[in-house]
Amino acid sequence: MNYIMYIIMFLYTFHVSAQNDVYDNTFVRIYNVEGKKTNKGKIMSISKSSIELYSRGNTLTIPLHTIGIIKTKRSAGNNIGKGALIGGSSLALIGLLSGDDKGGFISFTAADKTLFGLVSGSLFGGLVGGITAIFKNSDHFIIDGNEMALEKFRNRMLRIE
Repeated sequence: MNYIMYIIMFLYTFHVSAQNDVYDNTFVRIYNVEGKKTNKGKIMSISKSSIELYSRGNTLTIPLHTIGIIKTKRSAGNNIGKGALIGGSSLALIGLLSGDDKGGFISFTAADKTLFGLVSGSLFGGLVGGITAIFKNSDHFIIDGNEMALEKFRNRMLRIE
């Protein structure tokens, strides 16, 4: 019985990494001092002089003096696009699978139903995505090449504050 308890305790503590910073796969968008978006990706590490991001299979190191603003999470357009894609494709598939009508006063072909489902589903899904973007709670950090502001951002990401 004791062996089972030791094994369970070992498995629960196996993934613990002492003194490693954990950023919870936080997605950030980095803007330069002029306000133009220069980089985006998930935070790997934050030092006093740079931020290291992982984006599309590459590791990017962004020096502190080039960082103007950091915004967390994805933009609202991402929510709208995903909503439109999911809604449009779902209703288009339903329209396609429902097949042709057998006749009568108003009858539609499967292609008509698919097109109607694609258009109406995209509009409805985009609307739902826009509503969810309102409640997104993304953060906005002004760094402007300041080491103290970057340290404050690092502490916030690590939830130290």
